[in-house]
Amino acid sequence: MSTIKRLRAPLVVMLGVFMTVAAFAGPASAAPYTTQPTVSVSDQTPAAGSSITFCGQGFLPGETVTIVLDENTEYPSAVADTSGAFCTTIVLGASLTGTHTLTATGLTSGRTASIEINILGVTANAAPTGLAFTGAAVIGIGALGGLLLVGGAMMVFAGRRRKVNA
Repeated sequence: MSTIKRLRAPLVVMLGVFMTVAAFAGPASAAPYTTQPTVSVSDQTPAAGSSITFCGQGFLPGETVTIVLDENTEYPSAVADTSGAFCTTIVLGASLTGTHTLTATGLTSGRTASIEINILGVTANAAPTGLAFTGAAVIGIGALGGLLLVGGAMMVFAGRRRKVNA
């Protein structure tokens, strides 16, 4: 068997693998990294009618930040400084009791962070409302790996010497 005929099958298989990889390949992209804002209070168990200091960071510099209690009571907004942080004093209502949520929302960026406070209650947990995405799309990578394995196996079988009966 001539050398050209022996090399034809592996070359055809390689060309098929390359065409398949090119067909399934997509552009690489990544979401821009954004710092999630955080908020804190001077006292998580304040008394009814008292005042607390409400601070936040991770907002855009110079951004107006609205402050809302339980999604219905608005407090005066604050303006973030050049580092994206703010602090303001909030006076709580005299009739408030139990667990309540203070939320800060940037008007320009839409970034939001919340903290729970227990008025005359137990301590609360602070948590930003959004989580960062740190994963990757693995379906495309897995498909590419599988295609390469199949293509390699086909190359091994196509390149094996065959018995020639004369």
